[in-house]
This record gives sequence, structure tokens and C-alpha cells, in this order.
Amino acid sequence: MAVPRPTPAPSGAARLTDPAIRPALVLLTGWLLVTAAPLAVAGGKSRDYDALLRHAVLLWPVLIALALTGRVAASVLASQARRAPWMTGIAVAWLGFLVAWLPLLAVPALYTELPRVAGALAGTGTAFAPMHDGLVIRWEFALFARLVGDSPALALARAAPWTPLSELLHLAYLAYYGIIYLPPALLWWDAGRRGPGVTGATDPWRAFTASAFTVLLSFLLCYSVFVVFPVQGPWYTWHTGGRGGLPLTGPVREFVQRLLVAGSSRGTAFPSSHVAVSVAQTVVLARVAPRLAWVVGPATALLALGAVYAGYHYGIDALAGAVLGAVAGVGGPRLLAVMADAAAGNGSLGTL
Repeated sequence: MAVPRPTPAPSGAARLTDPAIRPALVLLTGWLLVTAAPLAVAGGKSRDYDALLRHAVLLWPVLIALALTGRVAASVLASQARRAPWMTGIAVAWLGFLVAWLPLLAVPALYTELPRVAGALAGTGTAFAPMHDGLVIRWEFALFARLVGDSPALALARAAPWTPLSELLHLAYLAYYGIIYLPPALLWWDAGRRGPGVTGATDPWRAFTASAFTVLLSFLLCYSVFVVFPVQGPWYTWHTGGRGGLPLTGPVREFVQRLLVAGSSRGTAFPSSHVAVSVAQTVVLARVAPRLAWVVGPATALLALGAVYAGYHYGIDALAGAVLGAVAGVGGPRLLAVMADAAAGNGSLGTL
């Protein structure tokens, strides 16, 4: 009995028209259109449309990418390929890369505009307000006080004030960016080789689309909470105010703190998107690329511990992030399959 060969990864125009690539773009388009509404209303009231114009700069490339995945665009590309195959091949390869990666590449830009969206919803301009740390702290103590006698964001560092441990956990906290982008990059590379996949039964292209979609979904779920329920977290509430904190220093810790000062949006602590996205990535990889999950899983556990130990998140932030990430990790591939089937119009992709 012949062993079936793995499905070859699509390339060129086939990637642009693959139904599995459209759902992430649809999610991203939906987010941008929904959040444009409060920005437009706020701009109309203040006669200041700067935030809306910045938003439009994000929206138009996504709409163009969505159009490029349509059948009309594919037929045009096929026609051009017959006239100038070499030049069209290069153009299609770059378009395929940009369209597939755009949802993940757009995530930092979405993050930077969260204060404007939250401010437009709350009528506070361009800042998160009011903060809900008081309520979250009550939840924190109700859940953890009997276990550790205090908030884990204070108790863990006091119990183990060791510089090597601090540096290790801060390094794990930085691994967040690798957890987001390295697994899809490796799967993309493997798909480009058209090999048998990360494991013998894994199609790396399907694994890439599942990973990218699930990570985007987990981000958007977190962002949806941030804009309506902003929480600044213990680093702002306690540590910068003189209560508790990690009485240690080190090059990795100092780098992380400089990074937070430069790029953190104050109000995005609950749930922890670091934990949510990392857990979602671990869960989806356990299904579509198990070998990568064996690496990402331990990194995620250390990241979650580091987020609380270093005082960047309340314990309940990390717990809520883990729950949200697990839901996204399980539900993301299923939602992707449903949306891809709808895009294909024939249900041919089945369920992941």
C-alpha cells in the first residue's frame, strides 16, 4: 500500500488565492473597521481627525491585501505571468509574502493606537481612562491572599530575590517576541522548501496559517478587553510608587524596563497579552507542529512566571491571559477552518 505524500505547499499566485490566507485578513479588516467608528466620532467632536487618518494608513494596505487574495487578482496575475513570467514570478513571490505576513506585521501598529481607541470610547482623548486596578487588585487578593499572603506580583520577588533568577525570567519575558514570530517564520521557510513538513504528518503551510491566525486572534481578544477595561498593572500602581518591587538589577532587567518605558501602552495589563499570545501559540503548535511546541511551551511557562515575578503583571493578569490564550489556541484553528471553507465556497478544507 503506497504511503500518501504530504500536500505540497502552495507558492506564488496559489498562495494569494489559498482560502486559508484570507481569514486573518478578514479578522484584521473587521478590527480596523470597528475601531474606526469611535475614532471618527471622537474626531468629529474635537475637529481633530489625526487619529482617524493614522488609522486609515493601516486600513488601506489591509484592504488591498484582501483584494489581492481574490480570484480577479489571481486571473490578472496569471495573464501577466504569460507575458512576463520572470518579472511576474518575483512580484508574486513578494506579494505572497506581504499578504501572508501582513496580519502579524500589523500587530505592533494596532498596539500603538490602543490609547486612541480607548480614549475615543471613553471620551478621554488619547489615553486609557479610568483605570480599573482597584477592582483587579481586589480579585487578586481574593484569589491569592490565602495561598501566598500577598499579591504574587509582590510575594514572588520577596521570596526569591536572586539576580540570576531575575535575569533568567526577564530573558524569558523578552522571548515573547520570538514566540510570536519565530514559529511562523520557520513554518514559512519549511513550506517554501515544499518538504514533508515539521513532522511527517504536518503540512507546514497549513501550520503557518493556523499559527498566524491564532496569534492574531489572541491579540485581538486581548485588545478588545484593553480598550473597554484598562488596567495599568503593578509596575505602575505599586513599584513606581515605592511599594514592593524587585530589589535587584542586571543588564537584562534594565533593558526590559527601558523597553517598557519606551513602548508600553499604560492600560494593557489585564489580561496579560504576553501570556495569552504565548499560550495560544503553544496550544496551536501542539496540534500543527508538535516539535516547535516542545520549545515554545517551556519558554511560555518561564515567561508567565517572569511577568509576575518582575512585577509587570498581577497574578490574575497572567491567569486570565492563560485562560484566554487556551481558548484562542483551541478555537483559533477551528474558526480558521470554518472561515477558510466559507472563502473556498466548497467546504474542501474540512477542520483542523
